[in-house]
Amino acid sequence: MLVCYLKKDGASLYKVEDNKITKMYQEPLSLTKFLQKKVLVISKELLYYTRRSYPSVPLRKLRDALRLEVEDLFPVSNVNYTFRVFEASEKSTIVDIWAWSKEEEERARKLLSFQFIIPEDLLFLSEGSAIIAYKQEEVVHLVAVHNSRFLGSLSMPNLTGRDVELFLAGLMPFSQEIKKFIIYGEILKDLTLDKAMVRLPEKPYPISLEGLQKINLSDFKVKRSFTPQVDLVLRLPIYALIGYSIFLYVKKQSFEQSTKELKAEIAKLDKALAHLENKTVVTQDYSALLNSLNNKTADALSVITVMNELANYLPVGCSLKRFNFKENKVELSLTFDDPIEVIELLERSKLIKSVKLDGPPYKKTNTKLYDFRLTLELKPYD
Repeated sequence: MLVCYLKKDGASLYKVEDNKITKMYQEPLSLTKFLQKKVLVISKELLYYTRRSYPSVPLRKLRDALRLEVEDLFPVSNVNYTFRVFEASEKSTIVDIWAWSKEEEERARKLLSFQFIIPEDLLFLSEGSAIIAYKQEEVVHLVAVHNSRFLGSLSMPNLTGRDVELFLAGLMPFSQEIKKFIIYGEILKDLTLDKAMVRLPEKPYPISLEGLQKINLSDFKVKRSFTPQVDLVLRLPIYALIGYSIFLYVKKQSFEQSTKELKAEIAKLDKALAHLENKTVVTQDYSALLNSLNNKTADALSVITVMNELANYLPVGCSLKRFNFKENKVELSLTFDDPIEVIELLERSKLIKSVKLDGPPYKKTNTKLYDFRLTLELKPYD
């Protein structure tokens, strides 16, 4: 996967693959890049965090409540957020909430067109209970986790042993369960605690990125939204496809009517010839003509089915520039900011057997959009 790690003073790109994390200096242009997940990690220094208690309600109602009040919880305008249930009982639900500015997201999009957004705190994972300590720039960070669940954090430029003790005291009742203290780099050398002290070398990348391959990314999928006016404009290509489907359907009905009329005319002609020649009616073989008409009818029905399927699965904002239907294959030329998302959506269709990307996508100048071509292999039509 490709990762954009966003901080106050800029953003850095990393490639995370097979437990190996490599820093990159620009977004790769290779075809394999489009087959990878793209993630934005918001660093701790850009996050706002709070833990709040709510009455015990269904998760859907909890989401609605947070959506209404989240802007009042944090000193930031144009806020985006995510949350995790920390603890739930019959009487109450305790929720951890992380928020950040949407302007920061837009700053990151200039570097990477990401599909997922993750607050850094949620990437710190450890078996059992532990405190993780590391230094970034001039600030020392402590992050406490319990069975891969975030407990709390502390960030200070000059962290002392007394600060650590107070931090542990604030984690009650979980502080007694924390048996391990993991320290990265040459910090807190004089720290003495009744914990198993594990010292690891400092990493050339943010250590939180090591958790990316251990979490479920689908929980952090970016939800696309458009204003009604823009939404309508972007859906016009889909509506055009539906209109074309209706045209083909009418044309199909015309073929069927033509077939019926042709059969009637053939029957009349046979009767007239039989009467004139005073002989038994001979039914002539018009199977070739009828097969031709039936083939056209079958083709029209298949095209309608494919068009409707595309209208159902192409994402909002995806522009269709070219459509070419050949037997059991469909060739498409599309424009969208995330080709891999289009491929993933089309692969969900029960009508489509496979989706092939024809050549590397081409990024339009000064935009986030890509032009790309796909070939869809269809399953046999029943």
